[in-house]
Amino acid sequence: MNITELVSRGEAIHEELGREYYLTLAGLKPEPAFQEIYDRYPELVCDDVLATVKEGGSLPLLEWIVGVRIGRKVAPLEERQLEWEQAAVLQVGGREVPYLRATIELANSADREYRLQLDQARAREGARGLGGIKGDRLALEHAEMSALGYSDYVSAVSALSGIDLDTLGSSAVEFLDQTQDMYRDSLARVVKKRLGLGLDQLMRADTSWTFRADEFDAAFPPDALIDTAIGQMREMDLDAEQGGRVLFDTEDRDGKQPRAFCVPVRVPEEVYLVIRPHGGHNDYRTFWHELGHAMHFSSPARSLPFEARWLGDSSVTEGFAMLWDHLTLDTTWLRRYTDLGDHDIRSLTFELAVQELHLVRRYAAKILYELSLHRSDLIGIGPEYVSRLSDATLFRYSEDDYLGDVDPGFYSARYVRAWQLESLISEQLRQRFDEDWYRNPQAGEFVHQLMSRGQGTPADGFANEVAGVDLTFDALIRRVESLLA
Repeated sequence: MNITELVSRGEAIHEELGREYYLTLAGLKPEPAFQEIYDRYPELVCDDVLATVKEGGSLPLLEWIVGVRIGRKVAPLEERQLEWEQAAVLQVGGREVPYLRATIELANSADREYRLQLDQARAREGARGLGGIKGDRLALEHAEMSALGYSDYVSAVSALSGIDLDTLGSSAVEFLDQTQDMYRDSLARVVKKRLGLGLDQLMRADTSWTFRADEFDAAFPPDALIDTAIGQMREMDLDAEQGGRVLFDTEDRDGKQPRAFCVPVRVPEEVYLVIRPHGGHNDYRTFWHELGHAMHFSSPARSLPFEARWLGDSSVTEGFAMLWDHLTLDTTWLRRYTDLGDHDIRSLTFELAVQELHLVRRYAAKILYELSLHRSDLIGIGPEYVSRLSDATLFRYSEDDYLGDVDPGFYSARYVRAWQLESLISEQLRQRFDEDWYRNPQAGEFVHQLMSRGQGTPADGFANEVAGVDLTFDALIRRVESLLA
């Protein structure tokens, strides 16, 4: 099989897998069939194809074909995980709570005792039901990378992605040190107002409720969500639905994953945006995040190479997703698209800035933990998970989550690089088109041109082209400091 034939088969398997992921994760199909799909493409995992790509393909193509090999091996485990998640029910204080609804309940319950019991049940049952699946998956991924000649999983992902994970880990340490006092002081203010607790009393069960900001819910009505997004994009001379290429799935249904997601089925012709509403500002921010993904995947020309439309550095699509979702943290955006007064806007943006710092610090800690995890034998690593995440966020984590809180392929690194990229692009947009760039057609054209390139250029390349600097945390810190001032 030559590269041209390989790309054709790649398009086909992506469409099948994408559609299956959408139907299953959206709760429209009870039993996933990932293994069946992989079995229809046995040629993609043969050694001859790997050799062909190594000899004449690009690095993104090599990363992808290795991902397909791993994907086929872990597909049965992924199916088991989704089936377990859809069927699992938690017993909490005489109530039955579907496992997939636990995060929604945690975000919406003012009853701390209930939250603590629910999160304990979530973590405990997750460890029992998913711990073995997650552990087996990690073992398979590590074994495949070893079989391909890489010294360890960290080295493999670094080589295939072009991201120096150890260097990124070092910058994460610096970021955590640099923002520690600012985070501790600002979080203490939010927690005292919101929970009436001291920092030493916080548990992970408190996290979502701490940042729920439910007193502002009336400013973010669920029935205005899509119309507001369409209207704001129209001011930039952009079409949120991309001429029908972006399809919205916003219904709350049993079996639907609580975590919003975007699935490209055909790039750029068919892209699904899926959200299970939690309520309030969080739904708006989440919807704008997934809208950034959807508009990014639906913007490239069909004539662009497979690698640019489908593959490459996912930090880029995450960067565009964050570019849109960070609009909902902007004071001028809130003033224009909500009925909040200036006092409420100041209060909300302060809380959102603290939440932003919490999220970035959490993922910085995840990178450091995963560097240790993937260089371990998975035994005795739980305490490091607890210490890394608890120290960074100041919410006490449970050892039960040490495997469940890990995404494949060091995706935590993509998120961190996305935060770095987004803050640079956002800063440039303000400098070029003023603070209300989000309603400027010229800014819309500028962003569209960037999105239409797909992921052919990695995040660090985008940073140099757009801002003339390397990826760092500097612009992100400047923005958070401004919001917290």
